[in-house]
Amino acid sequence: MRSLRIAAVVALLTGYLFGLLWFLPASLVWQQIAGQLPGDIQVQKVQGTVWRGRVLGLHLQGLDHGQLSWKVRPSGLLRLRLVADLHWLPRQGQVSARLLAAPGRLQLSSVQGELDAQGMAALHRAPFILEGRWLLDIERIELAEPSQVTHAEGWLTWRGAAAGLPVPLALGDLQAALRAEDGWLTLTLADQGGPLGLRGNARWQPTRPMFLDTGLQARPQADPALGSALSLLGRADAEGWIEWEASLQ
Repeated sequence: MRSLRIAAVVALLTGYLFGLLWFLPASLVWQQIAGQLPGDIQVQKVQGTVWRGRVLGLHLQGLDHGQLSWKVRPSGLLRLRLVADLHWLPRQGQVSARLLAAPGRLQLSSVQGELDAQGMAALHRAPFILEGRWLLDIERIELAEPSQVTHAEGWLTWRGAAAGLPVPLALGDLQAALRAEDGWLTLTLADQGGPLGLRGNARWQPTRPMFLDTGLQARPQADPALGSALSLLGRADAEGWIEWEASLQ
């Protein structure tokens, strides 16, 4: 009889502690970890619990990145890893993804959504105007260390691309295929037959600039201003291609 009572007390205490954890306010946890996060990350308001909640007014380095909501899948904890469904709502866009975090491993998968190029340019204070939509269709990106990309698979598409100042010039649809190579995220760049001819690649690692090694060409249907702008980057070869390398912060 005594053993049954002890078992009952243990069960009640376990249930009570589990309930406390389950309904633990996300704002309380945020207060404990906010000072340990990299970069200048601030939020206006945190709602919900650590298992299901959202951040309103997500600011990174002083820029408003909209709101982020999450839903943790408790089954992942049985394998000592965090699995959560994320939903990001920036300016005029939305992105959903699955997050997996484990010791020495960080993975984003099933990344689907779209971003407004003009809104993102304004958000990051780009010195020129962008138009069109950025479409994300990424099967998986995985990091083994904060600066090492070990796997990448998917596509980025800039549909209806346009860029320039004071008037954006039509570029057509542009696309990038993602892969990982020697710890870098590598993007193979290509056009889809529009006004701007594009070929080459880009390389990026977290906390490092993006390196571009590209060929650019103004096609016959392009606005003459596009050809003039590209000529500032270098001389074209016999086929009209201009080789351009750059490092973008």
